[in-house]
Amino acid sequence: MPPAVTALLRFWWVVVVGAAVAIVAGGAVYEHQPKPTYNVSANVLVNSPEAPYLRTAQPQAPSVKTIGGKKKSTSVATSAPTPPNTQVLVNAANLYPLLIQSDVIAKLRRAKYGPTPGTVTATALASSTNTYGVYHPSPLPVITVKAHSQDAGQGKRLVNQTIRTFEEWIVQRQKASGVAPSQRISVEALQTTVHETGKRSKGMALFLSVVILLAFGAVAVVADRVRPRRVVHELVARRAD
Repeated sequence: MPPAVTALLRFWWVVVVGAAVAIVAGGAVYEHQPKPTYNVSANVLVNSPEAPYLRTAQPQAPSVKTIGGKKKSTSVATSAPTPPNTQVLVNAANLYPLLIQSDVIAKLRRAKYGPTPGTVTATALASSTNTYGVYHPSPLPVITVKAHSQDAGQGKRLVNQTIRTFEEWIVQRQKASGVAPSQRISVEALQTTVHETGKRSKGMALFLSVVILLAFGAVAVVADRVRPRRVVHELVARRAD
């Protein structure tokens, strides 16, 4: 058996103490690192009952003719169909982020779902603001709702709760304003993504634990080499007496 292994077996209690110290020190280093945070984002489509992004032409209103005292609807065919009006939805997508971040929506969300830790922001997809503070609106009818939280599950709940609260709020406002169902603007979630930032590293904690364990192992080997010399010196001293 190699001398080093014999030393570790003989001074096993030193190795055990070293292992305990290594675990405690490694755990302390890992816990001392900043906790990771999560950015949860969801894209929301601003749409209408006409679904203008699913058609190539604006629906044509039927004409009404009176035949024999009775009204009869007939479709009108045109040679140049009118393209769908999508600018209304784009304008709404640039306005709605302000409403989603408003205190009104936050209050309604807390009243319905209770408090959820984290912060919520909303922006129109592909919008930008230059260094002079000039806002460039998005050309797309899509809103990005983001939640910043220290827990991925809480971040998802916060995003989903905010979107559902805004959906309900806008429907209530449309009904109260007498907006016809065919003219109402709707919002629908498309996809949700989660990004983790500031992830804790286990490498440093593991490296420190290994160094401490090796150091205690070296102490055990040195103690084993010193011990036989002490025994020899004691025997020589007894014979001399």
